[in-house]
Amino acid sequence: MADVIGLLDDNCETVDSSDDRHPVRPSGFCYRYAKFLARFWYVVCLLVFVIVTACGVVTFKVYDLPDFSEPQKGFEARGTVIRSREFSLLHLRDNDLLVPRPSDADVNQGNFSKTSGSLKFRGPRTVDNKPLVPAGQSLSSIDAQSDTMVESSDLEPTSSTGFQFCTSIWNEGQYSVSTMVFEGVDGTNVLTMEAIKSVCEAEKRLVTFHPAYKSNCDCSFQGSGDCPTWSIGNYVALLANKTSCADIEQEDVRRATDLLALCAPIYGNTSKEDLLNPDLRKNLPDECIQHKYAAFAILHYLLPIAFSQNIDGQTALSSPICEVLFPITDSDALETIFKESVEKKSDTDGITRLKAVSFHIKFELFSDLLISDVMYMAISAGAIFLLIWVYTGSLLVAIVAFLNIVFSLVLADFCYTVVFVRPFFPFANIITVILMLGVGADDTFVYMDLWKKTKSEMGDRDIPGLVCETLRHASATMIVTSLTTAAALYATVFSHITALKCFAVFAGTGIIMNLVLTLTLLPAVIVMQHKLATWCCSLKICSQSCLSKGNGCLKTLSQRVKMVYEDLIPFLVLKLRYVWIVLFLLLMTGGAVVVFYYPRFRLPSSAEFQVFVSSHYFEQYDFVYREQFAFSQERFYDARGSVTWGVQALDNGNTWDPDDQGTLLLDDGFKFSSLEDQAWLLNFCQDLRKQAFYRSETQIDCFIEPFVDFMQNPRCKTFGIDLSPCCNQSESTYSPYLFETCMAKFADLSLFYQQVFFRKTDAKLAVIKIDFQTIFPSSYNFAKNDEFWVNVNTWVEDKLESAPKSLQRGWFVGTYGGLLFYDLQQSLATGTRNSMVITLAVASGILLLAMRNLLLTLLSMLTIASAVFVTVASLVLLGWELNIVEATIITLAVGLSVDFTIHYGVAYKLSPSDTRRQRARYSLTTMTPAITLAAFSTFLAGALVLPSTVLFYNRFAIFLMLVMSISWAHGTFFFQSLCMVIGPQGSCGDIPGLSKCGCSKQETGNVQPEQEQTSMHTYDNHVETNVLSDDVDFILGTDQALPPEQNYSMSL
Repeated sequence: MADVIGLLDDNCETVDSSDDRHPVRPSGFCYRYAKFLARFWYVVCLLVFVIVTACGVVTFKVYDLPDFSEPQKGFEARGTVIRSREFSLLHLRDNDLLVPRPSDADVNQGNFSKTSGSLKFRGPRTVDNKPLVPAGQSLSSIDAQSDTMVESSDLEPTSSTGFQFCTSIWNEGQYSVSTMVFEGVDGTNVLTMEAIKSVCEAEKRLVTFHPAYKSNCDCSFQGSGDCPTWSIGNYVALLANKTSCADIEQEDVRRATDLLALCAPIYGNTSKEDLLNPDLRKNLPDECIQHKYAAFAILHYLLPIAFSQNIDGQTALSSPICEVLFPITDSDALETIFKESVEKKSDTDGITRLKAVSFHIKFELFSDLLISDVMYMAISAGAIFLLIWVYTGSLLVAIVAFLNIVFSLVLADFCYTVVFVRPFFPFANIITVILMLGVGADDTFVYMDLWKKTKSEMGDRDIPGLVCETLRHASATMIVTSLTTAAALYATVFSHITALKCFAVFAGTGIIMNLVLTLTLLPAVIVMQHKLATWCCSLKICSQSCLSKGNGCLKTLSQRVKMVYEDLIPFLVLKLRYVWIVLFLLLMTGGAVVVFYYPRFRLPSSAEFQVFVSSHYFEQYDFVYREQFAFSQERFYDARGSVTWGVQALDNGNTWDPDDQGTLLLDDGFKFSSLEDQAWLLNFCQDLRKQAFYRSETQIDCFIEPFVDFMQNPRCKTFGIDLSPCCNQSESTYSPYLFETCMAKFADLSLFYQQVFFRKTDAKLAVIKIDFQTIFPSSYNFAKNDEFWVNVNTWVEDKLESAPKSLQRGWFVGTYGGLLFYDLQQSLATGTRNSMVITLAVASGILLLAMRNLLLTLLSMLTIASAVFVTVASLVLLGWELNIVEATIITLAVGLSVDFTIHYGVAYKLSPSDTRRQRARYSLTTMTPAITLAAFSTFLAGALVLPSTVLFYNRFAIFLMLVMSISWAHGTFFFQSLCMVIGPQGSCGDIPGLSKCGCSKQETGNVQPEQEQTSMHTYDNHVETNVLSDDVDFILGTDQALPPEQNYSMSL
């Protein structure tokens, strides 16, 4: 069999064994590996299949499948200063180490008879069912809240006749009510009779006529089966004493709009809470309070804020949008209604159109859409499979290329779950599938092109030599491109955001696994294919006429394609090289201005977590319409802050697991009792009141001040409790013994609740905390939060520097959600920038080692930097914000931008010529076909996923399309133009200290210079073999090479 293989070429013709076309005999590891592949290809295939199967069984049988029911999980900063302090404060409120009163400690559990029995329970002590000293508020505020709760029932609209609501709109909060937003078609007014009735019909068609609504609405318990919505039509019916919005007339609408024109200026910015004020209510006109404030309900809940603001008394009242609120909260029923009705039925009747929905099931629906959108990945995979099949001419190679991608994901999952023991698998990891489709196809195209080119030059008599020569060229580029892409991902491991780190490890490992399989399984299968084709020919199973079927058409198409990459592209690069250089330098400069100066990447402006594309109903409501309605606008109160001593501000949980938030760590070195400690803390609280950021009309929860007041109080009995000797003291500081004794006594009375904490084991004072209110608003605005954090934290840290040693380890943190969002914004900005810098540095090192030429490396890095700037600038101009999804994607900008430039650069370096022009031409003609197909396949992978509803899929698809187009253009035109103008010639720029890798070494032995020169310059005497002109069997992929043809390149 071996003799037959050695004497036959792919066209089943006998080869003269005396024709030694390639007398060079390689040696070293690369050749030994190639020889093993050529001889034991079946061992390699079997070994790969066994390993992948074993890893897959372990991963999917032993470990649980990922759960995507909480998509927002993991998308928060971990290990940062602010997050660590927030976690420590959270643990302080709920832990098993501390108690708020010494009497609750284990050491005192048997001594309750010495104190009042009311101290047996945890929480503030009460007298007559009211807190003795309420935590953070006064008794009057609690009474006011109680009154508010009672009086809110007075706002429910009732009517003895006509329309009836079955429940009250006033009890609905913005995070529980189900909402739809309707818009007049072409922006027309929705306050017309036709539009109001259109909305009424739409709510019936889409929601209220659905069986799930009738059986699960909040009114279903009444047995009537009628659950009217809170809509403008129903309120107009209420005001007109009609039974249904279908019965209203034009005059009813006119009277309702007149009422709104009267009441809107009066209500102004009045909130529901303000309306509960009796002083405000008694000054309102009777028309504005009829039907229990129906006009306010319409203005507050159903019409946008701009409607009231635009009333000038001269122009007719109009509004382009309105809301409808539904009395249903059952999430399962709402999900059924959305899937079966809202998504499937028409959103317009020609008068009004449904624009946004808020059913509060976004995250519940996400898991389903995440899986259903995999359909687009499947279509993308099928298209790339067909592209590989057509381009390579081999079904077998296409199957193996696809298996490479699947096996890479299986091995990556095994390493991620079993080897690296990562406990959390975010949904962001699924995007690796799209990435692997592009990368896997790229490597297959490059390897197959080099295999065909090498075989056309060397023949196929020496299979080990053929495999070795192919691997020598392919590994040089594949290793570099894979390592740089993996490095771009692994650099993100330093991010503070859990989901980003997990994605980096999983995707980076997938890239490495794909490289390993491309250099093992793919060559082994190609050798198998070659031997099958030779065996087929030796048995006369296939004939020359069969192999030549359709060859004429393929040759014609091949010649047209080859004219592009052998004639047209080199001609454009050479003749317009200075134009390309100037053009791309201008693009790079413009990109840098956009990225670093203006408009730059904007930080996320909303704390809402977006999971679907912006056009989705849910995201339209959250990001476009929510803030347009008064009832859903958050009322931000002033930001509060806390200074804490006795707790270590450390995030000691597993930062790779969002469910592991760590435990409370006490500062064992903290002790507060000395005179110096007391004096300093008292002075700290007094200075705090003088600061510009402190809201002067509020109280500071600083226990040391009331402690001194109680100590100086001449009355030694309170509520029948003897406070001696903790009373009638004249000083403001006390001996450690007296301080500890009185602190325990006062704390047992819950006088400093949530301000001091004691160890549960020995009842010793362990933690003290001071709370205060600032003038800064609690919001999600980055600039405001930055001002708050920098001002307050800087002042606290400066004060702590002068504190006694035991108090110097205190720390400050804001106690509101906006600060955590600010922390996330900071992490995204710094993490993304740091990851890109690290990636560029690593890529530079890898390029230098691969090319071993300083000048070529500099030109490559200039090209890559330009491609990155232009790519990121394009995303900025598309309006992207630097949110978590975008940050995850942008970290790949460097890794994916290097691939094509590296392929061209390595080919330039390996060129047998010495002149710039010939080297650049060799690089272009050798690599352009494979690189172009690789770029097109990855572009296609993104384009086919573009219709996805899931934001991550959609954003990544856009990114892939951009980065492939931009990096291909930069590599082909900018890099090659630079090489033609200032590229290295001969050994110029070579670094002699860097030796070649094993697969780049070749011992030539006693080879005549003429023979070697002839072999290396074959590319000038014939065109590379393209699969489209091969004699192809689409089942076996016989991989025949055409005889050399004359080079028809135009004279340059």
